[in-house]
Amino acid sequence: TEQRKLLSTKEAAEYCGFKLSYFRKLMMRRVIPMYKPAEAVFLQEEDLDAFLTGVRISSQEEIAEEADRYLTGRK
Repeated sequence: TEQRKLLSTKEAAEYCGFKLSYFRKLMMRRVIPMYKPAEAVFLQEEDLDAFLTGVRISSQEEIAEEADRYLTGRK
């Protein structure tokens, strides 16, 4: 069986490359999913990866290609 690794707040902040204070602000705003079985807070790497990759910004080339596809489809 695959064992899931839960991270502490400090470990999760380091994993994401954020300062601990900023990471705690994200947690307070409930931007990042977490588990709180009592007073302790735990986070999963999979949830952090989804958060980090969920805010992708397209490159200029990708935007131009999308515009070309859109304009080609309208003719």
